[in-house]
Amino acid sequence: MQNKVEIKNNKLLVIPQGINKLASLKERIEVSLQNVVGASIDTGILNESKGIKFPGTTLPGYWSGSFKKIGEESFFNIKRGNKPVVIQLKNEKYTRLILGVDNPENVVDLINNSIN
Repeated sequence: MQNKVEIKNNKLLVIPQGINKLASLKERIEVSLQNVVGASIDTGILNESKGIKFPGTTLPGYWSGSFKKIGEESFFNIKRGNKPVVIQLKNEKYTRLILGVDNPENVVDLINNSIN
């Protein structure tokens, strides 16, 4: 598992697991549910330009940390081969979170059902 995703006290919590915590330089990301626009699975996103890494880790087929591109900042913590869960945010440091998780369809449903 790369990331654990939970909903608690009207907050979305993303908790990188194991070595991913070290690589991403994040212990957790906490976002108010009112700032979560939605979640989806986007298998093409890993083929797009990520932008400039600031800070984080990039290895062939693995992205972890903050990336800035054209006025927006995204947080990646995913390896190629995982189905990317993309969480769109507003009024937060990150515009989106791109995560590798166990059971991505369930995570997308959990998030989308929590914000409706």
